[in-house]
Amino acid sequence: MPHHELDVTQDGGVLVLTLNRPQKHNAFSFEMLEKLEAELEKAATDESVRTVILTGAGREAFSAGMDLALLFEHISANPSGAQLRKVQHELQALFSVLEHLEKPTIAAIEGHCVGGGLELALACDLRVASSAASFGFPEAKLGVLPDLGGTTRLSRLVGPAIAKEWIFTCRTYPSVRALELGLINELVVPGDAVTRAKELAKELLANGPLAIAWAKKIIDRGYGMSLEDSLQLEQYAMSEILPSAEVKEGVRAFLEKRAPKFK
Repeated sequence: MPHHELDVTQDGGVLVLTLNRPQKHNAFSFEMLEKLEAELEKAATDESVRTVILTGAGREAFSAGMDLALLFEHISANPSGAQLRKVQHELQALFSVLEHLEKPTIAAIEGHCVGGGLELALACDLRVASSAASFGFPEAKLGVLPDLGGTTRLSRLVGPAIAKEWIFTCRTYPSVRALELGLINELVVPGDAVTRAKELAKELLANGPLAIAWAKKIIDRGYGMSLEDSLQLEQYAMSEILPSAEVKEGVRAFLEKRAPKFK
């Protein structure tokens, strides 16, 4: 289903959302973000969707982040601190919808992935990137900071020292460096990011959706918990999972030496 600034396609259980402003390096417009939020909320309850891939149109950029001209036009009518905080809160909420989606999400990255674009990729569970991709947070050059979760998510992924280096220096880093740091999961040849992301998504489709949803929740929430609390969360998750039809099918398929058919 095509949109003007967000293309939406589905192949089996894999939903692909494509940021579609290549002439602007897929910079966010408010129209694009509204449609992205709507599609994510729909995917959350759509049982036909098992995995979501997020990518950008063309090979020049995954996304350059927020379109600053549109942002300043949006807030120029009421340039108060309260209005700025309102816009920031709404954008942060959208990224949180992506992060907390109870289905695995994969960013397929070609070209520049900077600013808000990198923050969007960091809100995904997995990241597959082209060897020609580049990453960075240039916000401090404008006197601002990565305020859509970038400071928090990057530091949790690569550690505070590396996060400070990236954010303080505003350098752009190659995909090889991102792979070394664990910021991306896989490196592919240019043009193959979406293809590989789809292959990875199909691997996930072979596994129990309830198990993956709970594993995602435990990993994300458990990061800030004590070990004891995280272990208790695992216990609770298993008490929810074990009585499910998913477990019955998984065990039956194992005993019958066949691939499971999860719904």
